[in-house]
Formats: sequence, C-alpha cells, structure tokens
Amino acid sequence: MDLEDESDPGLAGLSPEFQAMLGGLSGHMASFSKLLEQRTLPKEQAKDKDDEVYLDSYADLGIHEDMLKDTARVEAYRIAIEHCARSWEGREVTVIDVGAGTGLLSILCARQATHVQVHAIEASRLAHFLRQIVETNFGGFDTKQAVHVHECLAEDFQLSDGQKADVIVSEWMGYCLLYENMLPSVLSVRDRYLKKGGVMLPSRCRLLMAPIQDSWREEKLGFWNSVCGIDMSALVPLATATFCSVPQHRLVNSAVLLGDAIEIAHLDLQTVKCEDLDRFQTDVAFTLPAGTRLDGMVTWFECEFGDAGWQLSTSPLKPATHWKQTVFYFRDPVEAGGGVSISGRMMLERHNEFSRGYRATFELKIPGRKPRMEVFELR
Repeated sequence: MDLEDESDPGLAGLSPEFQAMLGGLSGHMASFSKLLEQRTLPKEQAKDKDDEVYLDSYADLGIHEDMLKDTARVEAYRIAIEHCARSWEGREVTVIDVGAGTGLLSILCARQATHVQVHAIEASRLAHFLRQIVETNFGGFDTKQAVHVHECLAEDFQLSDGQKADVIVSEWMGYCLLYENMLPSVLSVRDRYLKKGGVMLPSRCRLLMAPIQDSWREEKLGFWNSVCGIDMSALVPLATATFCSVPQHRLVNSAVLLGDAIEIAHLDLQTVKCEDLDRFQTDVAFTLPAGTRLDGMVTWFECEFGDAGWQLSTSPLKPATHWKQTVFYFRDPVEAGGGVSISGRMMLERHNEFSRGYRATFELKIPGRKPRMEVFELR
C-alpha cells in the first residue's frame, strides 16, 4: 500500500490527521531506505546517491526561507555585488551564479547595469520555479539584461564557445565552511569559464576555532540522570556517544570562549584547487585559565568579497546567521585546575564514505595527563 497516495481506498476511512501521520512515517521510511541503500553501494554510486539526497534537500523551500531571512548573509552579498558593479555600467558583463536557488543573487547582479547577462545554474527541482521568478522580474525588461536559467550540475554547465565570465558568484558555504562539499562544483566553473582577472564572490574564506566552556554539553547529558523522577542514567553513555561523535550546529554565546581564535584553513578562491580541500591540519596551543573547564571547540568562518572586504562572519562575536556555529563537544571535559597549557593538532579530512562530509580529529597533549584524541563525523 502506498501510504502517500491519498486516493488509496484503504485510507478513506481514516481521519486526515492519521493519514498525515502515516504520510510522514512513509517519508521517514523512504529516507531511511535511501541511506541504507547508499551505504551498500560502490563508491561512485554512493557519491551519486549523496548528490541526489543533497539536491533533494535544496528542493525544500524551508531551507531557502531560512537563508533568505538571514540578514547578515543577504546584506554581505548585496554590498559585495553593488561594490563590484561600480565598473559594470556601459559595458557587457557576464556573471555566473553557481547554485542559484531562488535566484536572489542572480537578480541582484542583473539589476546592477543595463548590459549584464547572468547564467543561473541550479540542479535541484527548484530550477522550474526559478524560471518563473526570472520571468516575473524581467519579463518586461530589455532582453540584454537577463537571467538565463540552466537546470544542470555545475560540472555539466556549458557556455557558448569562447564566452567567459567576468564574475562568478556563489553561496557555497556549509556548516563548518566545508560541509556539503559544494566548493569543487564552483571551482569546476571557475577553471573553465572565469576570465583572466575575473572576480570570485566570495574571494577568500577562512575557518576558525576556539576553546569553550559551555554548559550545553553538561545539560544535554545530565538530563538523563532524572527524567520525571526516574533514574535513566544508564543512558548517559549512549547519549555521550550520540551527541559527542557528531558536531552540534548551534548558537554559542561569546561569553563561553576561553581563548583566541585559531585558523584552521584559509582559502583563496582564485587559486585553491579541489585536491587542496581533501585535508587541513593546524597546530593547537592555548592555556586554560584556573578554575575553568574545556568542554570542546567551536568553529566559525568568515568571507571576504574582493575590494568590498570581509563582509560576512559567522563568529559568536557577530550577529547570528543561519549557519550558527559548529561545536565539537568532547566526550570528557578537561578540568583546568590551577591553569593548564594544552597543545596538539586538529585535522579536518574529507570523509572516505560520505562524499559531502568531513572527519574532524583533535589530538591534545595535557601536561601530567594521558594524551587525548577526539574524532567527529561531519555528515
């Protein structure tokens, strides 16, 4: 029986609420089935499945609503595009928007001057609606000022022979900057079509982290000690394994920071190569003040937009964005006692199974204590 088929005679006698519940259950079962199928496929087929799930997620309008309501994100791109467009008037300009979504960046670019042609690449099913949005906003405009929608993967996108782009714009950044692994798609367009001296928006990005003392971890695990007066502490090890094996995406109060930012990665979008994204490693060194406790590390990223400068930051010290921050909570916190210096390294590596994920490893040395290693799956 197809639980999603509202015309199924077996559902006719059920209440609308119960039918909706069954429909939701069917959706979860389908998603779970996809994941199981994906993990048993050969590597190349598994990557195709990862791509399919990724593109399906961006056909969900709720994701785009969150991004469009992110004022810091929208304003950063608006300022960058307007700054870049100061030199566009009076000349023909070609812009490529990789992963155009609802078309916000494409339309902002096309409105800047009278001879701007934007090629909006969107591989998800949202491309159908993107065409309608473009028609609504540009149907009566000069045809030289247009947005051309290309429903395809960025890797399959083609311009006419000899045509090059003056600007490539894309909002490719994911949690912890690199999650979703969309940047290689942007680079495939850059390598084939960006003019010499052309502009990448954003132009540079950096990923940063800092140590934190945060009660969230303690509250999350401590919850199981007493639930409605029942001792469920037997679940604490399972809760620890569950919440401390994957990073948490949440807003962190800047007051929990215990040290200065440490740079994990710095990407120049003009020169970075796909293979450069496979692995990042950075030394870690900081001192915990007396009486504090290291609960984990928080990461955020910042983006520069050419001459417009560093317009976007997801730091706890800046206004909140839909990216929030990405926090790696350690299984066992480190008590500082009278103060302790910690050293070691952090590695961020492409996941060997999930093509759009990463694995984060922290190796820490604490004087007088056993070395610590914490591993997280970013997927």
